[in-house]
Amino acid sequence: MSFADMKREKPFATINKLKAAWDRAQPLAALRHERLWQKFRLEWNYNSNHLEGNTLTYGETFLLLVHGKTSGSHDIREFEEMKAHDVAVDFVMSMAADKARRLTEADVRDLNRLLLKEPFYKPAVTPDGQPTRKRIIPGEYKSIPNNVLTATGELFQFTDPRDTPPAMAELMAWLARELKKPSQHPLETAAALHYRFVRIHPFDDGNGRTARLIMNYVLQREGYPPIVIKSADKSGYLAALQQADAGNLAAFVTYLERSLEWSLGLALKAAVGEGIEEPEDVDKEIAIFASRRKDSTRKVVRRSRELARALWTESLLPLMKNFAKRVETNFRPLFETVDVKLPNEARIESATDYTVMNLRIMLRGYRGMECEPFDVRWNLQIRLSDYSYTYTSWLGDWPPEQEVSSTGVFPNGPTADEEREITSEWLRDIWAKVRSRLPTPPSQKKTAAKPAKRAVSKRARR
Repeated sequence: MSFADMKREKPFATINKLKAAWDRAQPLAALRHERLWQKFRLEWNYNSNHLEGNTLTYGETFLLLVHGKTSGSHDIREFEEMKAHDVAVDFVMSMAADKARRLTEADVRDLNRLLLKEPFYKPAVTPDGQPTRKRIIPGEYKSIPNNVLTATGELFQFTDPRDTPPAMAELMAWLARELKKPSQHPLETAAALHYRFVRIHPFDDGNGRTARLIMNYVLQREGYPPIVIKSADKSGYLAALQQADAGNLAAFVTYLERSLEWSLGLALKAAVGEGIEEPEDVDKEIAIFASRRKDSTRKVVRRSRELARALWTESLLPLMKNFAKRVETNFRPLFETVDVKLPNEARIESATDYTVMNLRIMLRGYRGMECEPFDVRWNLQIRLSDYSYTYTSWLGDWPPEQEVSSTGVFPNGPTADEEREITSEWLRDIWAKVRSRLPTPPSQKKTAAKPAKRAVSKRARR
């Protein structure tokens, strides 16, 4: 089943143009790559599972996959299948990165095992229409027909169980030939693989998710970003597959082409540092915020002497010490000395009130040969108010030219994730200041002489 004979005017012109631009943008800066991949990872996991009936919201998916936390009253299986799909995505990524490796029938069965994890029962109907239960064994081909009733009441038949093993063997042999010696565009190959796999429907469950995973294997192997079939457009996705059932395979290719254009456009925005938020992302942002607080037991209370002392000794002072060690580890090889002045612990123990504490760090005598020695001073002040506390950091002496602040609330110190985020931002500020004192390498000076090609980061303008 090939798309080679389809008549298309300037086939894939937009896709090819976007792909060429994407190739030129490689490699992406680490932070841009991380931001883009998190976006794709969340969209892929959320939408592919949502298409199959998973009820986790986007915010709950974010909490689960990014922070490892659950929220909402869902069946445990829904959380497990979301995490399992994320593992399967990583498996596809690792296979696609190895171009010498070919996707095999065993790999496809392993993907289904990753998705379904362990045997379970699901409702089924006997040939005479009676309700029953069917045992699902992950990675095993179907042993009884898994045909479905259409909206018109007709029985839509997939490949017979007896014919499934040879059909899958033939499909994977075709894919191996196509990957070794392509006869069509990678998108056509990905679409054909998806469609033919769904028509076989080899497993008792997880066929749609598996089809979308192996489709993206083909694309990512050729350097494309993944296609995300949006659950909001489930009807359009199914309609395109139904047109393919009727012999109009080009309709399914065209549907996927639009999805791939979206993915490439998003990737190119990330590559140049533009925002990759979409209009509906504000809804997702609110959902994430709400999910974070839905099951929260943290309550804001008014500061007392006892609470303030506990906050200092159990949370804020350890945070300062840990950050000071991180600075010393990173900058000791670059500077003659790293001087750290922490708050006086005896003063904390004997204080009648706890309102302000300071951390001062001085990097003295840059060791590099490319410029004269220089110093960098960084300051942190944590100030407590009645209900909250504020971190304020700045470079240089007081009063600061520019300062950065963030806030926490009583009686809670920062979580481990919050501490990593805050201290990483402080470390970036110090590193940015060090780099600003270094001479620009000649290769970068040439680039800087061409304003049209220069990319200035937001941080550089702060």
